[in-house]
Amino acid sequence: MARGCTCVLLAFALSTASLGIINPRFTPRHLVDQADLVLAGLTEATDDPLEWRVVAVAAIKGKAAGSFAISLAECSRDHVGDIQQVLKANARGPAILFTGTLRGEKRACLHAAGLWFDLKAAGDGRWGLAGYAPQLSGTYAGGTDMLIRTARLLAEAPDITVPVTAGVRWMAHAKAGNVSGEVAGLAAIEFPAVQKACLFVGSTAGDRLFRAKGDDAAEEITASTGLDTKSRRFAWVDADGDGLADLVSWDGSAAAVRLAGPDGRFRRAAAAPDLGTDCLAIAPCSIDGRPGLLVSTTTAAPFLVVAAPKGEWTRCSLPPAGVQAGLGRPSACVVADLDSDGFVDILQPRVTASLLWRGKTGGFLPPSRCPVATGDGGAIATVGDFSQDGHLDVFLAGPQQNGLWENDGNGSLREVIRHSGSMSSKCPAGAADAKVMDLNHDGHQDLCFTYPESRMLYHWNRGFRSFAEESEVRLPIEPAEGGQPHLGPLFLAAADLNGDGSVDLATLLTNGDLLLCFNEQTGIPGLRLRLPKGVTGPVTASVWVGDKSRECLGALPILGHSPATFLCTRDPGKCTVRFRCPGGAKQEVAVAVEDAPKDFILSDAAR
Repeated sequence: MARGCTCVLLAFALSTASLGIINPRFTPRHLVDQADLVLAGLTEATDDPLEWRVVAVAAIKGKAAGSFAISLAECSRDHVGDIQQVLKANARGPAILFTGTLRGEKRACLHAAGLWFDLKAAGDGRWGLAGYAPQLSGTYAGGTDMLIRTARLLAEAPDITVPVTAGVRWMAHAKAGNVSGEVAGLAAIEFPAVQKACLFVGSTAGDRLFRAKGDDAAEEITASTGLDTKSRRFAWVDADGDGLADLVSWDGSAAAVRLAGPDGRFRRAAAAPDLGTDCLAIAPCSIDGRPGLLVSTTTAAPFLVVAAPKGEWTRCSLPPAGVQAGLGRPSACVVADLDSDGFVDILQPRVTASLLWRGKTGGFLPPSRCPVATGDGGAIATVGDFSQDGHLDVFLAGPQQNGLWENDGNGSLREVIRHSGSMSSKCPAGAADAKVMDLNHDGHQDLCFTYPESRMLYHWNRGFRSFAEESEVRLPIEPAEGGQPHLGPLFLAAADLNGDGSVDLATLLTNGDLLLCFNEQTGIPGLRLRLPKGVTGPVTASVWVGDKSRECLGALPILGHSPATFLCTRDPGKCTVRFRCPGGAKQEVAVAVEDAPKDFILSDAAR
């Protein structure tokens, strides 16, 4: 490792700096650039409990050896037992080594099992492990598998940097209004035309509709639109196939449908679906292209309601689940194409395990059990591609525990929150809302959480599932004065609210105020992804950039109603969109992006 890097390593052994704080002067970019050698392989036990080997070694930088040995013989007595257990648990797990020279002495740092270790040369192909190197968590915090991918990308692309700050600033903010009643949620929609953003607030006292007015104000438009519903649950879906999202509202006993019109008015639909009396949540879900909704319940299996061309709705049952004993209470279902085969899947999270209905032509296969678990209490689910592999991961925010479940691309999910940077230590349970968004427009998908009794937390993704939360992104809320109740965030929505080509944030506060925060950035290069009129989805789409499309910026579920799903490409130029529509072939389409968002419709005719 070059002098700048190894001096830092030596300082780590002496420093008592606090952990978990990003080191802006020594990022993975510096680590790769200044290393003499970067090797990745798998850890393997030997007959000697104080010696391990790293085998199947591949060179990311420099020349690879077939394997190398790691000795714990000189390791700190305070740590040797713990490190032995860590390496034992990580047997055949990934490891990455960065080497260099300091004042003639060979030194290295090793990352394995999500932890950093300090090494000294101990002969040809041998390294002595001196102990932990925890201060390197300021350089990188996350999974070893993700650090290997990070290092490979950085070695291949000298122009790529690793961010050190969240980079979110508000240009202005505005109070849109105050909402009374029990609030069901907040959603961004496009109304009365595409690229005309509005904010919908569902409430038992009457649903409300707001829109931005310039860059520093907002107004309510509920009365002028004729909106007359009162929602305990709601969903937006293009029920009549005109390209505008229509409202399906459930007031606790019956459902109502309001069709959006280009004249800026909502009209009552001829029929509404029967959602029953045990409606936990509703979400858009399509069968063979027909608009539909997946209805989650607390006591029974989820079911579908599907719209017909004349406006009536039909109930469709899912294949029975069989024995469900011991799984515990269900949470609201995740509706997304988790295995990227073009068909929507349904994941029903439960306390100890989950049920997964995989989509197929004409419906769904019988469900299988999967390890996704919520812990006690109902969880809030949100999906995004946090590890940048083009597959949808699932985050579950529960009252007792959180879980980040990584997708292998085939719909198999494993828990990785312990190896996800700040998510492992700075993301308390009990969030009221959780949303995927990219407010800093770096192309990585971030996670935002609200805590009504506390504040908003914005975990921004430095890349490859390495999250950071350093109290940078804050809401412009005045602190409560003596005797006044605490004012905290409740629900979130992210969209381009003022039409300036960047993603803004809307937050409903605990006192009912709707706060709009306008992003300082404008005219962001990226894609607004949509489905053709009449296609409900969701369809999983990913965006790739760089030479030979080497870097995935993430994937998201694209719904066939407004608003479009925005994926930032960071810079103008060519990118590749990968997706698969229901029953269609895999698509890979090159798109040229300029200095502003560009609309792109996902269809089999996109070529």
